[in-house]
Amino acid sequence: MEFLNPVFLYGFSALAIPVLIHLFNLRRYRKEYFTNVRFLSQIQLETKKRSKLKQLLILASRLLAIACIVLVFSQPYIPSVLQHNGKTNHQAISIYVDNSYSMEAVGSQGRLLDIAKKRASEIAYAYKSSDVFQLITNDFEGRHAQFTPREEFLGMLREVKITHTSVGLQEVISRQNDLFSREKEGLHTSYLISDFQKSTARFENLRRDSSAYYILAPVESSKQNNLFIDSIWFASPVHRPGQAVKLLVRIRNCGSDKLEKIPLRLVLNNIQKSVTSFNIDPSQSVDISIPYKEEKNGFQLGSLQLTDYPIIYDDIFYFTYNIAEEINVLSIYGKSPNHYLKTLFTSDSIFNYRTCQANQVDYSSFNKQNLILISGLDDLASGLASELKLFLERGGSVCIFPPENSEYQSYNAFFSSVGGGSFGIPDTLKQRISSLDIENEIFADVFDKDATGKVRMPENVDLPLVLKYYPLGKGSSNPATVLMRLQNGLPFLTSASVGKGKLYVCASPPDPSFTNFQQHILFVPVMFRMGFISEFQWALYNIAGGNITVDLPPDSTSGKNTVKIRKWNTSYEFIPELKISGQHIQARIQGQIGEAGWYQVFGGNKEIASLAFNYNRKESDINCFNTKELETIIRKYNLKNFMVLKPSGLPFSKQIEQLHTGFPLWKYFVILALVFLAIEILLIRLLRS
Repeated sequence: MEFLNPVFLYGFSALAIPVLIHLFNLRRYRKEYFTNVRFLSQIQLETKKRSKLKQLLILASRLLAIACIVLVFSQPYIPSVLQHNGKTNHQAISIYVDNSYSMEAVGSQGRLLDIAKKRASEIAYAYKSSDVFQLITNDFEGRHAQFTPREEFLGMLREVKITHTSVGLQEVISRQNDLFSREKEGLHTSYLISDFQKSTARFENLRRDSSAYYILAPVESSKQNNLFIDSIWFASPVHRPGQAVKLLVRIRNCGSDKLEKIPLRLVLNNIQKSVTSFNIDPSQSVDISIPYKEEKNGFQLGSLQLTDYPIIYDDIFYFTYNIAEEINVLSIYGKSPNHYLKTLFTSDSIFNYRTCQANQVDYSSFNKQNLILISGLDDLASGLASELKLFLERGGSVCIFPPENSEYQSYNAFFSSVGGGSFGIPDTLKQRISSLDIENEIFADVFDKDATGKVRMPENVDLPLVLKYYPLGKGSSNPATVLMRLQNGLPFLTSASVGKGKLYVCASPPDPSFTNFQQHILFVPVMFRMGFISEFQWALYNIAGGNITVDLPPDSTSGKNTVKIRKWNTSYEFIPELKISGQHIQARIQGQIGEAGWYQVFGGNKEIASLAFNYNRKESDINCFNTKELETIIRKYNLKNFMVLKPSGLPFSKQIEQLHTGFPLWKYFVILALVFLAIEILLIRLLRS
């Protein structure tokens, strides 16, 4: 305990006055003589003892009353941590106001952001006009990167609005520490006003300034409820006009209430395609399947919409995808093109099928291909192998059939370069394909499903026969998925991811002397699916405000064409940074897209891509730390210079005032002084002599 006016403590000398009066009270008693005092002696003894006790009690109450009055004038208080360590005429105060989307929730005094802004202004007014202030928001604006006078700080505070940007607690404190390091003099104090979402407020391994004090000022919503669309994906990556597809949607409920019959709308190219409803339990997620039919080629602009209050920024989920007019397939052969492959791919107009002899390949055309087939090629030249590797890494698909002779060493060198398997010595033991990975996307929609929705192969199905094959070894660093397996357990057809692309390897060439696979009914769906899956897949959606890289067609910058990105149906556009490596072109978007929605990529006046952006769903999870949890975390991680402002009956401005002046005790001593004076009066009146 300390005192604002310690000079008044000399008033304790006044305690001697009632003591002296008590000691020098020389009141005399008159003697009366009686002939017999035997009956009066006991009464006289009791009266003297009672009078002495009464005088002592009155003396004690007077002493205590005077002591309390002296303490009232000396202004006692319990000092705060800041007072013990910050006795200075200059202070630097950094105030973080969380303006993320979760602050749209409503508390007992209104919207959380409005409450946070009001508290920030109360903090500023609690300090002296000579102190300097810094405002930090999730936007990390350049003008906020310095300490300013109070009036300028309040002006910037009034302009704070909700933003899509979400930052972690570590980033905020690091930014505050950088400014504290420049402000050498005075006490450094950091105020963090936030709802402290569990998804962003991470306290482990905080890099903090040991000379600064961090005060956590949580703002809590009256009811933590939020329903939002978390993510989406297609059941199949293949899209064709007239084809039925299934869009899968994951929805999360962060509230404590069960929600029933919530409508969910699917809008595609400004046309409502479907409306469905769902039920969801509290603190759970649910996956919803929305079937619909594709209608036309080109880029599709889609959105999913639901209604939820008060946090509404995550109620619309944007996505885009492309339905290509054709799929380019290039078949590279040795002496003559394979008849079975040509017959298959020229039977469907969706495929633009071309053949080319190995010694006449135009490598620059690889960027226009979706699927490259290698068949009937005795030797895989090093130049072709290098280009195939680059093609795979950029996202293309390659299917390799082994040579008909036994010269497979060049193939193994290629497999080694991509971390794949290898061809072994040909085996002529007659085999039959015994099993298929029917859950793989290659076999999607090939077999019927049972009542439970699980794919079932027909019993006693007649699978392809293999007369001769190359045993396929396992990859060293890139293990392959076995799509078709022989009776002896060895792979017949495998699939492996190389870069962004797919590498398919078959154990036998499509030749009747090796196998009847090319004549089997399975050959058609397997090869067609390879072609469909090879179609370049643009990202269904991206995160607004993030740094992403978009692959562009090789002719995007041909001539004087300038690549631009424009927000759909608006005038906002910008020129992204381009990275060009040979025929490979990438556009880098470095935080230039801040609003959710659809964006078109133009090469000159031609639209070459459509992109969708959504706000970060980290802000949608509104599970937050309460005051007790924050205190527990501070103890757990031994954050000695952290403290939490607890909710109390006092207004927030009074709490801040106490933080600087300490906890005042004079009111309590006024009450005690009145109590002791009342006791004295009662003693005098009730305990009469």
